[in-house]
Amino acid sequence: MDGEPGTPRGAAGGLRIPPVVLKVLITVAVGTATYVITNLIDQSEAELWQVALAVIIGGATLIVQYMVDFEQRLVAVEAGQDQNRTDLRERLTEHRDEMTELVDRGFRRVGEVTALFGTLEDSGVPSDEVSRLIRGAAQVGAQGQGLMQEFVRAEITRLASMMTALTSRTADWPGENNDTLIDLTQCARQSIDATSSFVDLAFWKTAPARHYLDVQREAIRRHGVKVRRLFIVTVPDEVNDDLDEILADQRDAGIEAGVLVLSQLPSRVRVGETLDVVIFDGELCFEIITDVRQLNPKARLDARVENVTRRTARFDELWDACAEGPPELRGR
Repeated sequence: MDGEPGTPRGAAGGLRIPPVVLKVLITVAVGTATYVITNLIDQSEAELWQVALAVIIGGATLIVQYMVDFEQRLVAVEAGQDQNRTDLRERLTEHRDEMTELVDRGFRRVGEVTALFGTLEDSGVPSDEVSRLIRGAAQVGAQGQGLMQEFVRAEITRLASMMTALTSRTADWPGENNDTLIDLTQCARQSIDATSSFVDLAFWKTAPARHYLDVQREAIRRHGVKVRRLFIVTVPDEVNDDLDEILADQRDAGIEAGVLVLSQLPSRVRVGETLDVVIFDGELCFEIITDVRQLNPKARLDARVENVTRRTARFDELWDACAEGPPELRGR
């Protein structure tokens, strides 16, 4: 059965004797044994000396026990200190390695950033604007989670994807992407040659088209950009008052505008490809591609030399065909 509550027990379930009590018991036992032995050895000595000798030997025994215990404790403390020093040394070594790796990583990143900004400077891209983009993105990101942060992440991803795609000198995305068209118009310094099919005629009645026209007018006024636009229709019946109004708006903005009827073109001209394309400075094409139902437009940016050269040659061919067209269309 279990002992009474509160009674300490050893590992084997017996009573556990406190160390101090154990030392006293050992001392009493040694003293008693000494007293008995002295009685047996010398019966002539006085009783006082027997008691004194027993006490001295018992006390010495007690002192020796404490000295042994002290030495054991000292050895344990030294072993613990050695272990602590070993653990501390290991932790310091790990911390040093981590700090070294962190510093090395930081220097590598600094080196990468420095190299990137050096490349930006050499390429002519304004590094100040790139820095402003990074600072702005970081400031918005530091404002916490939310829709704004998700929007910034999406914009950064979109911009990075487009820049990466342009390393191969071409990029495309769903939709017409009129914002990119506006930006390219503002960047033009020499010429803008554009074809606009019947699919796009409704566009010129919208507010974005008005803004696009204003940007072209500003490019003509400020930088002397030469803008030519061909409106392409399938049959003569599509040349109506609405188209005449669009032509008038274009010419009022300083744009050279003409109309091309595909059915009236010579066969050698008619068989060539006809796309909605805008050619900027003879260096870059902005194309609008649709499916067979003239739906689901997709914008493409193409700076490949062979493609730009082919698009430019095709535009010049169509422009010349327009100038040689029926007299009733030349004045339109």
